[in-house]
Amino acid sequence: NIVVNSSSIRMDSIVKVSDSNNYGGNSSSGNGILNLKNRSKGGVVPVPKWHNPWQLGTVLSSHLGWVRCLAIDGTNNELLATGSADRTIKIFNVAEACVGDEAALKLTLTGHVSAVRGLKFSTQFPYLFSCGEDKAVKCWDLETNQVVRHYHGHLSGV
Repeated sequence: NIVVNSSSIRMDSIVKVSDSNNYGGNSSSGNGILNLKNRSKGGVVPVPKWHNPWQLGTVLSSHLGWVRCLAIDGTNNELLATGSADRTIKIFNVAEACVGDEAALKLTLTGHVSAVRGLKFSTQFPYLFSCGEDKAVKCWDLETNQVVRHYHGHLSGV
C-alpha cells in the first residue's frame, strides 16, 4: 500500500497500472483510467493522457562547449546570456533569437580562464555578473563589453 497525503484527498492504495512501458495513463483494463481507491468515497479518479505541450522553436548553437548557465535580462526581457564550458559568455537578442535570425548573437565576452557556471543580470542595467570554475566572480559592463570589477577570494569554483 502507498499512502499519498494531500490537503483534499487521502488515498490508501493504488492499483497496479500495467507491466508495459506505456506511461499514457492506461490501466490494465485499457480504459484510460488509473484506479485510485479513495478511503472516504471509494471512487475512481481519471488520469489524463500525457501529451507534449511544447514545440521546439529555435536552437541557438554558437558555443563550442556545454552550456552551463543562462540568464534573461529582467528589466525588459530583451537580452539572453549563456555561459559555457568553452569559457565564453554569449549575449543574444531574445526577439531575434525566437524567430531564428542569424543576427541574434550580439556579442561574445571572454575573460574567464575556466568554465562559466553562473550568470545574473543586474537590475542596474547594463551590468552582468558571471562566476566560474576559475574561482572568480566578474562584473561586466555591457556597453563597453569589458570587466569592470573582479571579485576574488573563493577557494574553489563558484
